[in-house]
Amino acid sequence: MIWLDVDKPTKLCTLHTAGSCAYWQKKRETQLKGLGKLKYEGGWLNFVSAEQAMLYFQSNFPEYKFIDHC
Repeated sequence: MIWLDVDKPTKLCTLHTAGSCAYWQKKRETQLKGLGKLKYEGGWLNFVSAEQAMLYFQSNFPEYKFIDHC
C-alpha cells in the first residue's frame, strides 16, 4: 500500500512507499488530520500505486511541494 501525506499548513505532499518507514508506522488520525480522508490540516491518503498517488497530487494540489520520502 502507498500513502500520501497531505499537509495543508505547509503545502507539502509526501509519498511513503516503504512499510518500514517510521512516518508510515506512526501515521494516525487526529482532530485536524484524517486517516484515509482529508480534514482541515490534511490527511493520510492510501493508493494502490505510486503513479496513482502522483496523479492525485498533480490534479488536486499542483501548487504544493512534492517529496518522495521512501
